[in-house]
Amino acid sequence: MTQQQSKTPQRQTIEQERGRAAWSCVKHIKTLEKKEQQEYRSLARGLNAMIQINGLGQTLGFCFAKSTDSKTGRPEPKKAHYQILLHLTNWMREHFKSSANEINSGYKGLLLWAIDELTTSSDYRRATTECLAFGRWLSRFAEAELSDSTSSSGGTNGGTGNGE
Repeated sequence: MTQQQSKTPQRQTIEQERGRAAWSCVKHIKTLEKKEQQEYRSLARGLNAMIQINGLGQTLGFCFAKSTDSKTGRPEPKKAHYQILLHLTNWMREHFKSSANEINSGYKGLLLWAIDELTTSSDYRRATTECLAFGRWLSRFAEAELSDSTSSSGGTNGGTGNGE
């Protein structure tokens, strides 16, 4: 019984850390323009489905591809895909320990780690689980804080039912 009691505070602690970090990420997104906020909200809401359907590596690769300017090929820090990749990488670098290789800094650090030949399938599965857990928090806060209801334009964000 004492083992179970000692596990509960640990789980709450990591959940609280995820929540705090996700809250901080979404607060940062609120400083961007409305368009970027809406794109981030949409991407965050669908992030876990993308990971479950396509896999972590493919989802990170997609975000990386969409985070660059199509003309210059350079990363665009205001793009939602860049921000999601950066937020996942920062969270994982600080809170996930791999058995063989480390997650590098920079917005594409997690992607490079995921495709590294030293990454074991066990670490990859654990990382996927952790990204899904963090993604739930990002989705919750993005939906709550970046909602279209704050705009006076009556935006069309699929199924809100706000038809003004």
